[in-house]
Amino acid sequence: MIANLIKSLFAGIPPTQSARLTGTEENHLTSNLQYGLHPSIELQQLFKERPYQGQHPAKANVLIVGNDANYSPEISEHKFFQRILEYHKDGVGFWKRHQKHHPFLLPEYPFDRRRGGVKYHATFSKLGFSSEYSERISFVELLNVPTIGNTGDDKKLFFELLDKDHLSWLEDIILGGDKKFVLVNQTLSNSILKIQKNFGVFKRLKKALDGKKAPSIILENDNVEIYNGYSFSHSVSNEYLKNLRFEINKFLGQAHKGKGGVNPH
Repeated sequence: MIANLIKSLFAGIPPTQSARLTGTEENHLTSNLQYGLHPSIELQQLFKERPYQGQHPAKANVLIVGNDANYSPEISEHKFFQRILEYHKDGVGFWKRHQKHHPFLLPEYPFDRRRGGVKYHATFSKLGFSSEYSERISFVELLNVPTIGNTGDDKKLFFELLDKDHLSWLEDIILGGDKKFVLVNQTLSNSILKIQKNFGVFKRLKKALDGKKAPSIILENDNVEIYNGYSFSHSVSNEYLKNLRFEINKFLGQAHKGKGGVNPH
């Protein structure tokens, strides 16, 4: 039913016209899809077993933190879903095999590239990180379940889907262990401030984020460097991406000098 609704929604939009949709029109199209938990039980189970994408967060040097992992609702009914499963079972290996950090970027991706989390990963890819970075980077979200639709359309449901144990685990990952570069964004910061108030977790993160402007490094100590930036789901400038790439490479060069692996220069 949802798949038919989506097909009817885009009926009559020529490819050349759809490519010229403005940000307002794009948001309108996304808002027609009700926000919620992704219907695929298999995808939900994968997130339960591995609540992250790419490298395991405890092993990564760079954490990209987002609100939730968003997918087209019909993706689990298509043969391309095998690529999604392949990715979630081994994100590092997927990047090395396909030379793309996420299946949304593969040329055979069969769905609308304006929706379902594609823009987020397409914008991240503009940083130009090759598969040599695959063992260094992890994507992790506030929700440990996959979603459909626009997060902002139903914030109430977003907060209902939060898992306190997952949030506590995430904060420990961010602020503990080996030193990490952690990228957050302003939208995420607002969510964290509300989560701290309602759930009693993220006290240390709230203190670091409260009142800080973007883009800037908002916390740096022996365990973490937190960079408050902009969401890859939104329009960001090439200058911002250039500066962000510089900050990440500078961190990797300082934190792992002499340890081999990625040459950030």
